[in-house]
Amino acid sequence: MPDLAGRLSWKHASVVIALATVVPPYTTFLYGFGGHSGGEGHIYYVSVAVYALFWAIYPQDSSMRGLQVLNEYALPTTLPLGFFNIVFAFQVIRFTRGKASRRNTLLVGALTLVLPITSMIAALPAMVSSGFFVYIGPIPIQLITGLLLMHLAGPKEPVSPW
Repeated sequence: MPDLAGRLSWKHASVVIALATVVPPYTTFLYGFGGHSGGEGHIYYVSVAVYALFWAIYPQDSSMRGLQVLNEYALPTTLPLGFFNIVFAFQVIRFTRGKASRRNTLLVGALTLVLPITSMIAALPAMVSSGFFVYIGPIPIQLITGLLLMHLAGPKEPVSPW
């Protein structure tokens, strides 16, 4: 059993990936964009919403401003956008138990970035035209945590003498 010394068990890894999936945000999205003429000229603004699986923070110009936790209006948005994050969490658990391949787990991990990166690309023209830039895109806390767990709790790689 010395080969497993210092490695996380799949049960501990499951708790860590579950927390990394539910608690931290996974993306920011462009919520609104606009401008108005003020005393100092034309003023542009970009509104950003921050999404996690069971909560979201909406900008002040939205009808649901501020932090929304388990809100019946926020959940229909946050859960579908976090679908690949949920799948990745289960895939990491399966990998740490030796029931999924590294390749498939990494592929699902890459899918967690698709929607946030797409939103970043879609928001770029609005930000370029306004000259006002904010971060729109993935917050890969869960992905980084999953990759670390794959390394720390995954099946031991066979060592070849050659």
